[in-house]
Amino acid sequence: MESRHSKFFISLFCVIALTVALTFALKCFAPQTITAFWPLIILFFAAVNVVMHFMTLKVKSKNDINKTTHFHMIVTVVKLIAYLAIIATYMIKFPDDAKAFVVTFLMYYLCFTFFETFVKIKINN
Repeated sequence: MESRHSKFFISLFCVIALTVALTFALKCFAPQTITAFWPLIILFFAAVNVVMHFMTLKVKSKNDINKTTHFHMIVTVVKLIAYLAIIATYMIKFPDDAKAFVVTFLMYYLCFTFFETFVKIKINN
């Protein structure tokens, strides 16, 4: 079990490093597309992935395929609604930085969603 956690955290660190590298590359070529809050967004997605990892392991340990499937479906819908609410709230509160925030948020969302999907596939196999 410890090996599974250490592999997860090493992989998560690699994804964080990749997103930071991607951010710096985009800052060089298109600085207007990156919000100043990019480190907080990375930390947010990393925290969500850590929570989801441990919740997935807990649900998976019950060996009930129906509960596992329902869990994944419900969590996906809740996360999408929450993410849209975060984006909408930011766009309303800070319209000057809205475009950069949305681009940055969606870029990180894609990176961390691919990572989360990969981890879930590994756990469920």
